[in-house]
Amino acid sequence: MPPRATFALLLGVAAALGPWTARARAQSEPLESQSYPYAFDSGWLQPAPGASGESVLASTTVLLQGARWVRLRFQAAQLAPGARLRIASLIDGAVQELDGVAAQQWAHTSAYFNGDGVQLELVADPGAGPSRVVLHSLWAPPQSITALSICGALDDRTLSSDARVARLLPVGCTGWIFDDAAHCMSTAGHCATTELQVAQFEVPLSDPSGAMQHPPPEHQYAVDPASVQKRSAGLGMDWAYFGCFPNSSSALTPHQTQQAAFSLASAPSAAQSAVRVTGFGVDFDTPSASRAQQTHLATLDSQSGSTLRHTADTTGGNSGSPIVDELSGAVIGVHTHGGCNPPPNVNANTGTALHEPGWVAARASPSGVCQPSASVTSYCTSKINSLGCMPALSHSGTPSASGGAGSFTVHASSLLNGRLSFMMISALPRATAFQGGVLCVAPPRRRTPPGSSGGTAAGLDCSGSLSLDLGALIAAGNDPRLAYGAIAYVQCWSRDPLDPNGSSLSNGLRITIGP
Repeated sequence: MPPRATFALLLGVAAALGPWTARARAQSEPLESQSYPYAFDSGWLQPAPGASGESVLASTTVLLQGARWVRLRFQAAQLAPGARLRIASLIDGAVQELDGVAAQQWAHTSAYFNGDGVQLELVADPGAGPSRVVLHSLWAPPQSITALSICGALDDRTLSSDARVARLLPVGCTGWIFDDAAHCMSTAGHCATTELQVAQFEVPLSDPSGAMQHPPPEHQYAVDPASVQKRSAGLGMDWAYFGCFPNSSSALTPHQTQQAAFSLASAPSAAQSAVRVTGFGVDFDTPSASRAQQTHLATLDSQSGSTLRHTADTTGGNSGSPIVDELSGAVIGVHTHGGCNPPPNVNANTGTALHEPGWVAARASPSGVCQPSASVTSYCTSKINSLGCMPALSHSGTPSASGGAGSFTVHASSLLNGRLSFMMISALPRATAFQGGVLCVAPPRRRTPPGSSGGTAAGLDCSGSLSLDLGALIAAGNDPRLAYGAIAYVQCWSRDPLDPNGSSLSNGLRITIGP
């Protein structure tokens, strides 16, 4: 039929339908979305001279916690011939590549990607000229921040106070201390962006409107970027391993302050066993609990390779939470992605198992602060004795887990001669008034057997001294305060009969035990 006849026929049909046609409505349904600012600028980059093969010039993880889908918007995508953008979904591995022409065709936007994040890379072939990508924002559903992964009709999380679990900011994730040599931390790989900056412990409740409240600075720790190792390649391949610098106020590490760490299970629990997930997810039912620590005991739904599926309730902010075998109390994996939907369509949330090969390799090769190195520093203040001398601790050798007897010795000098003396060893420092001086070691303290300070045989002077073969105590292997990676604190106490309190105290030594 000729086109004009077809058009006339359609007009006739419309006329015949009459008033019904006026009431009919097109069934299009515009996609609801919202723009979220997201700044990233690669700067001008090009492959190194003589490079062979493809070069990854820049890479960043773009994440909006809880989003069901995301789409990127670029402020600039200035791509030389041979350069391109590669965008990969963190949840299903879907990939889009845009060269200069395609970027123009897509009007400096990307395709839509399932899940709450993508890996954005600027890549180039050998000889490609300078290129640059500037990310302006991303689109996601307006409910993305509030999207839940509740595995039932109700949110069954309850408030908790696990000393091992931290809130990570400004990335908005969860992390946790575990018992490697330096007692470092883990979280989800997609959380280990440049926004992984601060770990907060002892987190208070949010205010009644849901605005997060922060703990005092002595419970906040700066993340060491040199310690971060990660993988962010989607389900079952999403983990990070990192450490924090000692607190700038207390000089203590997170583990020293919290005095707790998770053990790691050698293998995941059997399916349907009880697991617990604890973290700092948002909560819109109870605003004061939002981004405060909550926990839920549920079940391990299944495991396949290094992918764990569980039914514990989670929300945005729970990424990085430990998945803990309730029976043993050991961590078996890290929570990374939501997946549960409101009933009756309930599936499971997802995590990465502890035995993921890359994660195993990272823990075996720590870096930054997670790789303990032997060190000795003086701290605290000596007490001047009755003869005006100041007892002092010094050392010889290196504190090493493999050094053996005689490899590291702590010496106390300027003690009164011929007086009862001993060393005190602790896992924590202290600076409190004690017997007219300062006690530098916190309880529980290990005291060495008392001995004489020696020195001049007659009279009273400051020729006394005391030595401790700490290398032998480390080699004995029966004191966790003296294990590889541990930080020990030592101080000397000595009798001073002319002092009003009858005692003398040295300064302290802070000792990190290396390999």
